[in-house]
Order: sequence, then C-alpha cells, then structure tokens
Amino acid sequence: AKFIEQIVTDKGHNVVEIVSNADDAIALINSEKIDLVFMDINIEGSIDGIQCASLLNQYYQIPIIYMTAYGDTQTIDEAGDTNMIGYIIKPFDTKDIEATFAVALKILYNLNHISDIQIQSTCIEFENNYVYTFETKSLKIDSIPVKLTKIETLLMHLFCLNINQNISYDLLLECVWKNHLVSNSTIRDTISRLRKKAPLLKFENISGIGYRLIKA
Repeated sequence: AKFIEQIVTDKGHNVVEIVSNADDAIALINSEKIDLVFMDINIEGSIDGIQCASLLNQYYQIPIIYMTAYGDTQTIDEAGDTNMIGYIIKPFDTKDIEATFAVALKILYNLNHISDIQIQSTCIEFENNYVYTFETKSLKIDSIPVKLTKIETLLMHLFCLNINQNISYDLLLECVWKNHLVSNSTIRDTISRLRKKAPLLKFENISGIGYRLIKA
C-alpha cells in the first residue's frame, strides 16, 4: 500500500487514506470524496476485497483497481461484477502500477467530462413534487430540503438506488447499519420516521422479506 501511495503521490495525486478492512473502507467512503480505489482482494476481516467493493457500490459507483495474487478466470469474473477499472497481478512493479493508473485516469477523465446537464439530471422525480438527487443525497418536497439523520439519509439513498425493488433485512443491515446488531423493530422504527418526514412517498413492507420504495 505504501509502495502504491508513493507512486500515486509522485504523479501529483492525493492518497486520502490507507485502510485494511471493509468497515474502515465504508466509513471512509461515507466521510470523504473518493475518485478511485486501489483494492487488495485479500483484506483483513471476514469480507474480502470483492465483497467490500460490492458494498461500496451500494452507495457510490467508485472505480476500483484490484490487486491480487490470483489471476484465475473465476476471480476476475467476480471482480468484473463490481465497478472494476483495472486489475494488477502480484508481484507487480512500478511500471505495472503506472500503466494501470494511467489507463484508469484516462477513463476517469472521460467520465468526468460528461455534460453538466446530464450529471445534474441524475435524480428521481416522484409524485407530489418529491425529488431525490443522487449526487447530494438529498430529498426535497416542493424544492424544500427534508432534514434527514445520517441513518435516514443512507436508508433513502439505498431505496432510491434500488427503486421498485425489494430490499431484504440483511441488505439493510449490511448497507445502512454496517452489520451492527439491530433488531427488525429498529429498522421498522427508522422507516416509520422516514415515512413521517415524507408521508406521500410509497414505502411498502414485504412481510418476512424487507421493504421497497415504489415509484409509479
């Protein structure tokens, strides 16, 4: 990680932080603006790098460069199901990092030069003048922002990323509560508070499965 950090900084870019596990990665993503992730597949904890990337993708589509000692087709295919932008096989040297990083930067440059109009239109317009904007993670009613807690914001973002789709209790625990031990009643209470703040949104409970947000 320090070796890669040196190469990235030598190229004039900022390394926000080095973390060793999925919990710290998710916490960092929620607190900092991250443009690109170097992800080792073999990270600390019960969640590997590919699973960690899948969790990150629940919140943000951040491009990921994987580093691994495994070059088999199955591992690459699994990584490809996430927002993979590069893949480096260990052992690697400076040239391997520089070449992969240069390609990633070119792709990022092209992505970031999508027209501002297109970026600003990335929102969901519900009935009754409700609008959710992905970039700012904000919900507005008649152009007035709805004040949401951090948990409510994560919950709303997850619902909008999966609009009209069932979201299981397990996924809610994983993405919103970071697998902390909370009861189903805590989840129900949080969604109930969200309903009170946005009473005309259609949150639906699927008995024994989870919830979904309906957009007609």
